Amino acid sequence: MAIGQSVEVVPLLWVNDIEESISFYCSLGFELQESWKPDGSLRWCSVKLGNAEIMLQQSDSAKSNREDSKRSEDIELYFVCKDVEALHKRYIAAGMEVSKPKVAFYGMNQMFVTDPDGRTLCFESRLRV
Repeated sequence: MAIGQSVEVVPLLWVNDIEESISFYCSLGFELQESWKPDGSLRWCSVKLGNAEIMLQQSDSAKSNREDSKRSEDIELYFVCKDVEALHKRYIAAGMEVSKPKVAFYGMNQMFVTDPDGRTLCFESRLRV
């Protein structure tokens, strides 16, 4: 593949409770795209918001929540959007717990939220100059 070609990344997040995670991500505005239900039990899905896509997969029950929680701290996801202030108002009106927007040292207005597995999600937009 040539460097100039378009490349996408779609992270896979292991989750402790896939139904809870789907509900959370859908409350952020993501839409369920695909799912896999072997034996009728939901084990994997993909959710999408604009051009951002995430795959969620149910952790094996043999894994402890502590191990899954530790892995969740290893990654933060940053979503670049058009207007963090408007998104913040929407999430607050929906009763979600989100941080107040603040400006990062590199000039992005940012708002943070934590997913059910302890991952930090950042929604950010460029400041208008």
